[in-house]
Amino acid sequence: MSACVTAIGDGRAVLRFSLEGADFDAALAEAGEYDGKVTIRDIRVTKAPVLAELLDAISVVGLLAQLNGPGIHFATVSGDFRLTPAALQISNGAAVGPSLGVSAAGVYDLARGTVSLQGTISPIYMINSIGRIFARKGEGLFGFNYRLSGAAARPSVSVNPLSILTPGMFRELFRTAPPRIAE
Repeated sequence: MSACVTAIGDGRAVLRFSLEGADFDAALAEAGEYDGKVTIRDIRVTKAPVLAELLDAISVVGLLAQLNGPGIHFATVSGDFRLTPAALQISNGAAVGPSLGVSAAGVYDLARGTVSLQGTISPIYMINSIGRIFARKGEGLFGFNYRLSGAAARPSVSVNPLSILTPGMFRELFRTAPPRIAE
């Protein structure tokens, strides 16, 4: 896995790393507000309880087996972020791999330890990704809209099963605006 987090403003990279089989933790030198982009390539996700609950909600048994075994491979995980002392806002978040595509947008409230995220989860992304012409990155032509809310350690997971019937290009008509950091 390799990653690069770049600070927008002066354009310099504040963090670059390459690792395998390890946890990652980073601290910014100064408190303040940061806008940036993150891109991670060739990552394998394992033992992710919230993702497991999402996959269970849409009944994707093969993906659950991958998650509990060798992991789900994502070729690219990317997104824009805004980090303030109080919250982390994610926009245009996408994780894309051959078996799964996920989009995400919302806010992680650092002070309260709560999350409010929404997006779409698209199984069999390699085949389903023909919808990239009609949908956001990480979303296939067919996908399930989801929402995560509540305590970040154990958020409430809700999935709209009828959203699979709404092709990507029409999903925007029924999507609410994602949560944002209060100005």
